[in-house]
Amino acid sequence: MNPDAFIARFRERWQALNQTQKVISVLVAAGILVCLFYLGQVLVRPAYTTLFTGLEPKDAGGIVEKLKAMNVSYEVADGGKTIKVPESRVHEVRIQLASEGVLGSGGAGFELFDQNKFGKTEFDQQVDYQRALQEELRRTIVRLEGVEQARVHLVLPQKSVFISEQETSSASVALKLKPLYHLEPGQVRGICDLLVGSVEGLKPENIHIIDTEGNVLSDDLNIGGGADAVLAATALEHQETRREYEKELENRIKQMLTRIIGQNQAVVMVTAVLDFDRREVTSSTSSNPDNVKISEHTVTENSEGTEYGGAAGTESNLTGYPSAEGNGASSYTREESTVNYQVDTRQETVVVAPGTVEKLSAAVVVNNANGPVDVQKVRDVVAAAIGYDQDRGDNIEVTEMAFDDSYQKQVAEQFAQADVQAGERERLYTYAAASAGALAVLLLLAFLLKRRFSARRVSAAEEEEKEFMPVKAAEVDQEQKVRDETQLQIRDMAKNKPQEVAEILKVWLKE
Repeated sequence: MNPDAFIARFRERWQALNQTQKVISVLVAAGILVCLFYLGQVLVRPAYTTLFTGLEPKDAGGIVEKLKAMNVSYEVADGGKTIKVPESRVHEVRIQLASEGVLGSGGAGFELFDQNKFGKTEFDQQVDYQRALQEELRRTIVRLEGVEQARVHLVLPQKSVFISEQETSSASVALKLKPLYHLEPGQVRGICDLLVGSVEGLKPENIHIIDTEGNVLSDDLNIGGGADAVLAATALEHQETRREYEKELENRIKQMLTRIIGQNQAVVMVTAVLDFDRREVTSSTSSNPDNVKISEHTVTENSEGTEYGGAAGTESNLTGYPSAEGNGASSYTREESTVNYQVDTRQETVVVAPGTVEKLSAAVVVNNANGPVDVQKVRDVVAAAIGYDQDRGDNIEVTEMAFDDSYQKQVAEQFAQADVQAGERERLYTYAAASAGALAVLLLLAFLLKRRFSARRVSAAEEEEKEFMPVKAAEVDQEQKVRDETQLQIRDMAKNKPQEVAEILKVWLKE
């Protein structure tokens, strides 16, 4: 299509519009252009993804400066705590920032000692070690579930050659938790154990853990109690175990009595005495009373001979020949006997586990409002249910009395009133629905009658138009004749005076 012809046609159609249509057309065209502009921006703009989140203002500023130097487009969100970059470059940028040490790590850990610096004093080395240890502990704690940020402060006293002058270490931890998250006592205890195992000489009672709202989390664990805290926790655990055991027995008795005498007709309370001491008993017994001989050793010695000798003095001590005078016979006998017996014994070690039942006491109250109750039968049933042991000192008390059921009656009356009100509401809803249906029927009838009357009026109007049709036709013919004569005059004027007609048309187009 010729551009001039298109512009002329557009101009002709624009002149045919009134003022309101022109304003609406301009607004629609402007809206379409704005939509196309933003759509083009969205299509051309790259997709952004999160580079880092939860940043401190200082760390975020350093990362932004580095991104500007790298000529990487970025976006800042979440009040400056989150930085986004194009999705296609997120891994590249993250690796480059990590290699250059720009990540918001909060500080340097043991990498402080990667470079040896000469001239450092012992105090400087101690400060660097404390800073590095604090940062390493912080990095570990922030990886725990629910912890967003953490700060660790350590007090490491100088070592002394005198034990009496040696001070103890202490630690303080401030935690920023994630929204709507609460640390369990086990998690807080885990942080405490982490600090105890990482800092030399640190004791649990010298650890203080708080959150950013000022809540002291370490108080709930009684960390500073030492042995007393452990005993208290153990006693509390034993108490809970005992109560759980009592509840189990109570539920068993209630379920059984509910089947026998009905719902809410008995009250049961059980008290148990449990022994949580752990004992180990070792005993040795002889399985065979008759001793078994396993070895016997007997030695017998006999000797006989002649005894030589003389009177005391010098002569008797001189060497000479034996003489028959003064000689006598001698004998010697010795017996020795050793017998070994084997004693058959049996050694037995018995470990008594904690939680042994020492005594049970049960109190049962039965409602007799509906008639007398056989107390002895109820007692026998309860005794069988809890494992009654007379030698152990167990005790069961069963009593019958009338229960106070005024509260139950009040509740039943309230439910009855609620049922009555619900029935009344249902009736009201039924009446309202019936009324609405009747009103809808009346409206439908009125609409039908209105349409019928309108149809009658239309038919009457058509009949009147038929009556006046010849007159209207004559008027239409007269108007058509006038138009034809006017067109003939315009054509004649255009043929005879074309320049004047052209000037008139130019004036119209300008207007």
